[in-house]
Amino acid sequence: MFQYAAGRALADRLGVELLLDTRAFRHTLAFKAYTRREYALGQFKLRASLAAPADLEAWPKWVMEIGMRLPSSRSLFRRWHFESAIAYDPGVQTLEDPVCLVGYWQSERYFIDSADRIRGDFTLQRPLTGTNAEILEHARCGNSVGLHVRRGDFADLKAAAQMHGLCSIDYYRRAIGLVSERSPGCRFLVFSDDLEWARAELPLDTSAIFVTGNAQRPELDLMLMSACSHQIIANSSFSWWGAWLATNPSKIVVAPTRWFLRASRDTSDLIPHSWIRM
Repeated sequence: MFQYAAGRALADRLGVELLLDTRAFRHTLAFKAYTRREYALGQFKLRASLAAPADLEAWPKWVMEIGMRLPSSRSLFRRWHFESAIAYDPGVQTLEDPVCLVGYWQSERYFIDSADRIRGDFTLQRPLTGTNAEILEHARCGNSVGLHVRRGDFADLKAAAQMHGLCSIDYYRRAIGLVSERSPGCRFLVFSDDLEWARAELPLDTSAIFVTGNAQRPELDLMLMSACSHQIIANSSFSWWGAWLATNPSKIVVAPTRWFLRASRDTSDLIPHSWIRM
C-alpha cells in the first residue's frame, strides 16, 4: 500500500500512467525472510493497472535485484530510483517520467499532498456484507477503538522476529489506558492474527468485539479498522494503514515508539506527527 501510494502520488504530479510490477510475488527467493503473500490490492478502487509482460521488457528484474543488494551499482541504472533509507527521500520530488520506484516508501510524506485521492483509492469495490456490515455499524457508532495485534510471523518466523519484534503486553495496557482516559466509554474492536493471545492477554471488558472470519480477506479487517473513531496499532504497516485511512478529524492514534528491534533505524518519518508514540 505504501508502494502504491508513493507511486500514485508521483504519477499524479507527472500526469502519467501508473503501472504496478507484481513480479516479486512470484519470485520464491524473495520470501526466505518474509511471509509469502499474494497480490491483494485488487479489491480496491485503484487508479493503476498491473504491468503486462510487454510493459516490463524494458525494466528487467535483475536490475532491481542488483540495485537492492549492491547500492554502489545504482548510479548505473538511472531510470530506476532506489530507496536509500527508511527516512523520507526528497529526491522523489525531482523524478521525471519514465521511472521505476524500488523500495518500501513508508512515509506519508511521499503522498500527503494527494491524501484525499489516496484514501479514495483504498475504498472497496464492493460494500461490506453480513457479519462485517454489522461490525461496521459498531465501528461507526460512538467512541470505537480499532486495536490491532500483530503476532504471526513476527513471533514464528526467525528473520521477521529479529527485524521487528513484538509489541509488549505493557504497550497495549498503557495504550488502552490512555485511550480509555481520553475517550471515556469507548468500545474496543480487536483485530489480530492471534486472537487467542489477544483474548487471554488484553485487559478489556466484555463489551470488546474480537473480529473473526476475515483471515483470507484482510482488506475487510482493514476497512473495519479504519471505520473506528480511534486506533491502537502494532508495529505493522497493516494497522498503520487502518489508522491512516480513518477520517475522524479528532482521532486518537497510538503507535509503538520502537518499530524495529534496532533502535538505530530512523523511523522519524514513518509515524505521522499527530499520532502518539508509546
